[in-house]
Amino acid sequence: MAGDLTDSRWNRRSGLGRIVWPAFIVLLALLPFIFRATAYADYLTYVVVRMMIFGLYAMSYDLLFGFSGIFSFGHAVFLGGGSYLAAIFMSRLGFQDAFPVMLLALVLGLVLGWIMGFLSSRVGVGAVFLVTFALGEMTQLICMSNPLGLTNGENGIAGVVRKTVFGFLNIKPETNFYYFVLIVLGLSYLALLAITNLPLGDVFRGLKGNALRVRFLGYSVRQYQIASFMISGAFSSLAGVLAVLHERAVAPDIFAWVISADAVLFTVVGGPGTLIGPVLGASLVVFFQEVLSDMFRNWIIFLGLSYIALIMFLPNGLFPLLKRIWLRRE
Repeated sequence: MAGDLTDSRWNRRSGLGRIVWPAFIVLLALLPFIFRATAYADYLTYVVVRMMIFGLYAMSYDLLFGFSGIFSFGHAVFLGGGSYLAAIFMSRLGFQDAFPVMLLALVLGLVLGWIMGFLSSRVGVGAVFLVTFALGEMTQLICMSNPLGLTNGENGIAGVVRKTVFGFLNIKPETNFYYFVLIVLGLSYLALLAITNLPLGDVFRGLKGNALRVRFLGYSVRQYQIASFMISGAFSSLAGVLAVLHERAVAPDIFAWVISADAVLFTVVGGPGTLIGPVLGASLVVFFQEVLSDMFRNWIIFLGLSYIALIMFLPNGLFPLLKRIWLRRE
């Protein structure tokens, strides 16, 4: 009950919520100008774009895990699906504009989300992990088998050309693409925030709290679980399109269980059920991966120890800690 009162107070006053996201967007918008004063402008821009893309990926997973309480371990299916769709259409089929590809990726994410949600909603809570994991591994194997010669097997697809959006907005320069990704991230956040504030979002929270009670209230638990998978999958596929536009290539490794584990990690580090938290978590993890890998040969050990410490001392993530500090100030 105390947690509910804190959450209601947070929702009612939401000072930090109103401040953090606009401040975060403004900071991201100013970073390219700050980077120009350094000798590493291109590299820093690349890293921040990677943070934003994985932030969108984590934010989409948060709708599934943080709000609906569904622990999927195959979320890379959506990210990889969007990436391969964009690579096939833009590299093999000659699409030059990213916007129709992004729309197709959203549709693909909805379809894949329905398939994964349909299968997952018919097994027990513990088995969802196994079902989603198996789907991720299966998708990777299918991709490696090079069906119809589209995926190029283990070599993946390279040479993706990034040109325009809407036919006239040039996203080929790194700075232009940076701001394009920033706009997509901001709009996606607003869309997901609106969804979570709808009655649909209340049902998702109910699924996380007590699915049996939701069923007794007359809601179809399976249908809402599938809906959560579909919405989450759509935004993850959108992140996949941005990822392949960023890297200019894609390989079957994008379907690996490690990429699915990253979605869980980003969300847990930042704070499930907050939307902003997973973006923060993804940014921090990507940053430390880049910094530690340059400083230490066995950097993964330090990264693992930091994760263990975080789980032990901040089990709810970083953003809820900021929320508690802000509420105490008020």
